[in-house]
Amino acid sequence: MAPHSPGTDQIDTLLWIGFFAAAILVVVVNVALFAVVRKYRGERGAEPRQTIGGRGLQLRVGGGLAVFALALFVVGVIFTDKAREAPASGPEGLQAKHGAPLTIKATGQQWLWRYDYPNGSFSYYKLVVPVDTAVKLELLSTDVIHTWNVPDLSGKRDAVPGKTNRVEFSADEEGSYEGNSATLSGQAYAPMRTAVEVVSPQAYEDFIKSQRAEIQAAQDRVVGLIENGEVP
Repeated sequence: MAPHSPGTDQIDTLLWIGFFAAAILVVVVNVALFAVVRKYRGERGAEPRQTIGGRGLQLRVGGGLAVFALALFVVGVIFTDKAREAPASGPEGLQAKHGAPLTIKATGQQWLWRYDYPNGSFSYYKLVVPVDTAVKLELLSTDVIHTWNVPDLSGKRDAVPGKTNRVEFSADEEGSYEGNSATLSGQAYAPMRTAVEVVSPQAYEDFIKSQRAEIQAAQDRVVGLIENGEVP
């Protein structure tokens, strides 16, 4: 994972903390077992020595493990709270002028994503957003549970029928970020992917204006065909 939004840095750090904590425990346990086996193993044909650990040793080991677990818990709570903080737009962001996050509706359906922009335009599969801008996605579903999952920009969020969930992020760098399906939603869930294209604020405004114009032109053509009786 390559973090490119506030919150994903904390998630990435937590993953590394968990990895190193697990590695430390594995090493310590295996070293202790090896040392005990080596120290108390019996000679061939002889009965191995017996040993009984004192109460003080058990308390020290238990206390050490408890402190270790408590430290991990506290660190996890701190980083999780930071990851949940809503990002703010930067000075180069689109919404720096208006103060509110850019709200886009993301609708999951078997088996693709549709994105509806504030000006009435929409796109499928690819979401286009401006760089350095706080973006709030309103997640909906028309059929079953789908999971919006673009690890470089945010954590996983579910789109649930009849409910609106939200995910917020602010991309710090222009580029394309890939996302994949993370919830079994039917036989074609695996190819249900998405992409987020992060562009400059001006390029974003040009894109949604162009999309809106193309959609309006297509609708006008359909209306004309109907009025002319060319569509049954």
